[in-house]
Amino acid sequence: MEKQMTLEANALTTKGFATQVKRAAYRLAAPQRWLRKYYSYVLGHNVGKAQARMMTEAQLAFFAVTLPADYPLMLRMAACAWFVVTVRKLKTRNN
Repeated sequence: MEKQMTLEANALTTKGFATQVKRAAYRLAAPQRWLRKYYSYVLGHNVGKAQARMMTEAQLAFFAVTLPADYPLMLRMAACAWFVVTVRKLKTRNN
């Protein structure tokens, strides 16, 4: 017995593609959601996306200042300035 199958030229519709993109974006944003929940738990109040992003940036800047021991002085000063600016932005956003 012979089976016949019809294939459409536009098998991947715009709606299906948009759904796939949304699913991928949701999965890629999972670490950000986890951090936001963690920050909310630790601080005791709800933390938004922007605030969580700034807190993560402040942590990265802090590690850039403290961890490497053999950085050139100018690079260490730049990392320190980045840390100070980030903490001030975070502080003004919270008030």
